[in-house]
Amino acid sequence: MNADDDVIRLETANGVAVVTIDRPAAKNSLTVPQIERLTVVIGAACAGDARCLVLRGAGDAFCAGRDLKATDPEHDDTEAILNESIHPALHAVRRAEIPTIAAVRGPALGFGFGLALACDIVLVADDAKLGSPFRNIGAVLDTGGHWFLRERLGRHRAAELVFTGRLLSGREAAALGLVNASHGAASLDVAAMDMAGSIAAGPTAAFRATKEILDDARDYDDTLRLEALHQARALASVDGREGIRAFQEKRKPRFVGR
Repeated sequence: MNADDDVIRLETANGVAVVTIDRPAAKNSLTVPQIERLTVVIGAACAGDARCLVLRGAGDAFCAGRDLKATDPEHDDTEAILNESIHPALHAVRRAEIPTIAAVRGPALGFGFGLALACDIVLVADDAKLGSPFRNIGAVLDTGGHWFLRERLGRHRAAELVFTGRLLSGREAAALGLVNASHGAASLDVAAMDMAGSIAAGPTAAFRATKEILDDARDYDDTLRLEALHQARALASVDGREGIRAFQEKRKPRFVGR
């Protein structure tokens, strides 16, 4: 077994896959090989029978970013490292066919920041720390951070946060709309698992369609077109037929994910 295999843990139960970054002594920062391992584990989680994915960190941190201890900027091919090793992990989350939830406690910085925001839903502890300290080391925010900050907060606030390096608390990030909600640290995992359980019991194929519409629709007319296409498929599916029958029979539907 590779030494990096234990750093990323996968547990699946009741339709929910939980991927845990387990390197608490380093605030769950990850080396490049460990990031590559994360990509593999996320892919395995989504290829199984899970209907929702929760991404979390062990201990009191989500992920403090890429471990830079062995970084050699003079000789490293930084662009290749990002494109070939780091971006695939982000794509594994962003393009997952099942809903994804990040449960963020403590720091989510650099790669950890981009990883959390790549999830469909981000739940954070009130005292979590999110953002880009890259200005302090003469680097550029990467892993999609510019896109998420501009998309959710506007260009002016994105520029401020990147230029100043100011980190947002979980409570502030939720108030600004960067993340979905903040919780007390002690209740964060419960909130994430409760939401994941509810999502996993839902119509998985319909949720997959929603992800595609949210990601791919170019404008209002294109949204209407995609909605019509996926609605026809959804209502013809096992869960779609069950949902209509349950509504007609005035009972709770029993979705199976197909």
